Amino acid sequence: MLNEVSVCKIFTFDAAHQLIGHKGKCSNLHGHTYKLEVVLKGRPSTVEGHSDEGFVIDFSDMKTTIKQSLIDRLDHSFLAMGNEPVLETLMNTGSKVAHLSFRTTVENMSSYIAYKLKQADLPLYSVKLWETPTAWAEVLAEDIPEEGPAYRLYGGCDCE
Repeated sequence: MLNEVSVCKIFTFDAAHQLIGHKGKCSNLHGHTYKLEVVLKGRPSTVEGHSDEGFVIDFSDMKTTIKQSLIDRLDHSFLAMGNEPVLETLMNTGSKVAHLSFRTTVENMSSYIAYKLKQADLPLYSVKLWETPTAWAEVLAEDIPEEGPAYRLYGGCDCE
């Protein structure tokens, strides 16, 4: 659309997961430092003299919304589908667990993140989630249905 601008903010969070039944080493319990790129797109505010004049969104407001709606839940947690053998032990020891109820591949995680950010009423354009420095998945907001994503049942991760 004419006069729209894309803005991006990058976040990182650390989390562990386990892909039960995966053919490779990602079937083992392991962790990642995820890098999340959130791109918003919209027309900058034209309210003359207003604090947000010229902004699509203030980066500080963007950070607060994304941190509260997503990062705080995922950071330093175990990302659980619910079928992981270690889950009961983690729960019994008071470890932080994010129950997601889907296979925690980077593809599914990026779809989940896009859905949650759309629910937070951000003018979301895309989400790119880096699982390692050389491997990522990207989702366009327009590809996420209002009722939520269809999560993939199989897939792997880049643990190398």
